[in-house]
Amino acid sequence: MTRSIPALALMVSGLLFGCGGMPEEGETQEPQAGSEGTVTQSEVTTIVHPGATVIYNSNTDTFTVRDTAADGHSAVATIYNHITGSDTRCWNSGGVDTSVQCFRNFPNGPRLTIRACTGEAGPGTLLSCSSPVVINSFAPTK
Repeated sequence: MTRSIPALALMVSGLLFGCGGMPEEGETQEPQAGSEGTVTQSEVTTIVHPGATVIYNSNTDTFTVRDTAADGHSAVATIYNHITGSDTRCWNSGGVDTSVQCFRNFPNGPRLTIRACTGEAGPGTLLSCSSPVVINSFAPTK
């Protein structure tokens, strides 16, 4: 407990005396080279469901579907595109501890609803799914 008091005192004094990394009054802060026009967001979303994990990378429009259970069922990602109204799936019927990647080419700014599911790939039947995850992705512009 006594070791945390000096650390707390340093943090508070840094806030009081302007050591927070922002320019002081009358000073300017120049942008770093190459930082103009860059927009960042979390590019990777992971959805976990018993028997399936789906990883979506919004930068590359790539879905990785991993089968995580030796239950005889396939893992699948369901993808609904709110802009086009299309509903697609990415199936992994390779068995436990395998992954499949599906590449999509969405237009800029799609709003997607994604679920991780288990199912039967042959007839295309879903057995159980995660709660839907809504993604508002976008492509950075300069």
